[in-house]
Amino acid sequence: MGNHRSIVAGALAGYVASRTMDAVTTVFHGRQSEASRRREQELAPGGALVQLGTQLGAAAGRELDPAAAGRVGVAVHRTLGVTYGVIAAGLVERGWRPVPAGLAVGAMAFLVVDEGTALPMATSYPLVSHLRGVVGHATVGGTIGVLLALTAPDGLSRRPGATGRRRGTPAAR
Repeated sequence: MGNHRSIVAGALAGYVASRTMDAVTTVFHGRQSEASRRREQELAPGGALVQLGTQLGAAAGRELDPAAAGRVGVAVHRTLGVTYGVIAAGLVERGWRPVPAGLAVGAMAFLVVDEGTALPMATSYPLVSHLRGVVGHATVGGTIGVLLALTAPDGLSRRPGATGRRRGTPAAR
């Protein structure tokens, strides 16, 4: 992806999508049953981001308190969101429509990051926890897609099958 503008647009879309995901999953979490929230706390005290930060700190030879571990986890979460936006922007540059590109990246993120990294404990979590991940990553993908569509030169009118190539390139002649 050689287009600097699309990299920046993707990064910003991913950051905004990450923040949007947090808001949506927070509301979803608040509507879960007390039993499901309690089970999640048993499996991941402090939440998944605190656990991620704790594990990364340990890998670096540092013991992080929960607040510091949470900050590390959020930093990784934001970095992943930005990365997802850049990947989706790359797909758009290669001819994908923005919303399907965002949704595909969101689905990939759910499968690889949420489910893939939790595979050993996947059946231990309540079903509603997995559903929150689906909703969260659909939010990420949808938000990235819509924001990329709004920032694309041809906006939401991008046609299926468009290659994203510019005039004068061999494929466009």
